[in-house]
Amino acid sequence: MTKAAFKLDLEEKFPHLSHPPIVEAAIHWQSRAQNSLEEDSLREILSHVLPQFPKREAIHHSRLTAMVAGQDAQPKVEHQRGWQGLRLVSEDNLQVVQFKRDGLVFSRIQSYHGWDKFMAEAKPAWRAFEKIAAPVEIQRLSVRFINHIPTATPESLAAILGDPPTCPSNLPLSEFVYQSTFSVPDRPYGIRVIKVMQSASLGVPQSSGLFLDCDVFTTRPLASDERVVDEVLVDLHWLKNKVFFSLLTGSAIESFK
Repeated sequence: MTKAAFKLDLEEKFPHLSHPPIVEAAIHWQSRAQNSLEEDSLREILSHVLPQFPKREAIHHSRLTAMVAGQDAQPKVEHQRGWQGLRLVSEDNLQVVQFKRDGLVFSRIQSYHGWDKFMAEAKPAWRAFEKIAAPVEIQRLSVRFINHIPTATPESLAAILGDPPTCPSNLPLSEFVYQSTFSVPDRPYGIRVIKVMQSASLGVPQSSGLFLDCDVFTTRPLASDERVVDEVLVDLHWLKNKVFFSLLTGSAIESFK
């Protein structure tokens, strides 16, 4: 039987989950600042524009460069460290903003209460970036959700994943990592899904179980226009939901309601 072609249908609705397994939700606007951003002045401006983020720390990037002056000379290693922006954290530590020269990331850590509330929290940060950095366009826009099912075990994966990993010669599974990337027909979007099953690290029990990481992104630049961005975010959120619910079995979905 021929499979039906994929269709982005915003009329399709998805189940409401009272207890979604989301541990982090993020929106990333990859967009180069046209205005100059300097640490001290940016700190001062953001203290007034985004006062709900009182914790501010610098973001740096590091680069090691090895140079050889002559054939027999010893290589000289230079360590370069540059300021990239500020990391802002809310008082309750649940919201994080990375305000950088090449874009903005807004994250919600735990306590996700729905897309509308998440967007209402994220938009002021993006508006602040637009006003301060004055980007011309958005090179890449993405919506990323990381889900964690800590109770999952290799033996229970068949009851959770619609397409669980196969085990050659009935060998017992202990861990696995699976990554796949998809294009969306007739749309400038891509999807990357990472499924990870891992046992608990020594002293870090929260690292065990099943992780489902879904990143939905644009594949071409778009205008830094609120109406355009809002329409694209609606598409990306729908695609994220479509992928997430397609990955899980019906019984797994019921357990999160």
